[in-house]
Amino acid sequence: MIRSWLGALCLAGLVVMAMATPTRESFDPARSSASFGVKLRLSGDVPGHFRRIEGELEPEPDGRWRVQVRVDARDLALDGPGWMLRNTRSKSFLDVDNHPEIGFTSRPFERALLASGGKLKGQLELRGRNRAVTFILAPSPCQKPGHGCDIRVLGVVSRRSFGMTSQRMWLRDEVSFDFRVRLLKADAG
Repeated sequence: MIRSWLGALCLAGLVVMAMATPTRESFDPARSSASFGVKLRLSGDVPGHFRRIEGELEPEPDGRWRVQVRVDARDLALDGPGWMLRNTRSKSFLDVDNHPEIGFTSRPFERALLASGGKLKGQLELRGRNRAVTFILAPSPCQKPGHGCDIRVLGVVSRRSFGMTSQRMWLRDEVSFDFRVRLLKADAG
């Protein structure tokens, strides 16, 4: 009888622990977006976007979270002249034929950062180079960031840091990013 009670208590404890364990949350590609801006020296920004963004929020063993983002650079659309699109895809800029994926992996962070906003540090892999960057999470306008509203991440990177040195006469060094992320329901591990 005592063994049965102990077994039942252990089983109940395992069920409670399993329910309390945070699980990975994948991006909803249909409702997430990644846009960027290339700055021309004379006539302002030329906006663009990637047609698909993938990624996930993953729990860390210490209770913090990490985000991983992947963007297919070949799937780039640019709201500007044709020569800019060709140049942006070319070997001297994104080099999409040799480096089709752009990736970001954050350092671990507290989940509360998604609501409060603040600095999101991590590694950006772009054009085959991996550099430390800091993006800014905008404060959330809702109770459940990623589910009830977008998680918005903004940032500016130096194209020179990633080996994109062409067209310096026409293009400024800064490339701005704006990510808007919605999450699917939590994955079971």
